[in-house]
Amino acid sequence: MKKFFLTLLGLCVLTITFGQILNPVRFSYAAQKKGVNEYVLHIRTYVDPSWHIYSIYNPDGGAQATVLNFKKVKPVGKAREEGKMKVVFEKEFNVNQKYFENNVDFMQTVRVTPGTKAVAGTIEYMVCNDRQCLPPKTIAFNIAL
Repeated sequence: MKKFFLTLLGLCVLTITFGQILNPVRFSYAAQKKGVNEYVLHIRTYVDPSWHIYSIYNPDGGAQATVLNFKKVKPVGKAREEGKMKVVFEKEFNVNQKYFENNVDFMQTVRVTPGTKAVAGTIEYMVCNDRQCLPPKTIAFNIAL
């Protein structure tokens, strides 16, 4: 009975140890006033070493591109990316994949209604390393103005 209990305890510890959820991406958020009721929203992305996150403009047919969604604001122009982009042809997808390692700043200029104190939304993204890709993930955010 003692051996059975110790074996069961060991299996539980192993399950917990290997069942850790990978989360190689962290975000920080900021808003920069650009004009009357107009702001540049910054979603700064920090990626753990050996991982990468895909560009907003990754081509169709490749890995899931990063998508910025904003609620109750009007985007002005196209979203921009600031970081060191890598472009790599992947024969499995037959496309040039666009991604960032280490960090990238996703920026979108938005127009808000007078009196707006914050902008809410989501960021959808996918990260990979040289061995695996994690399933796409959606994170909600709220950026104070």
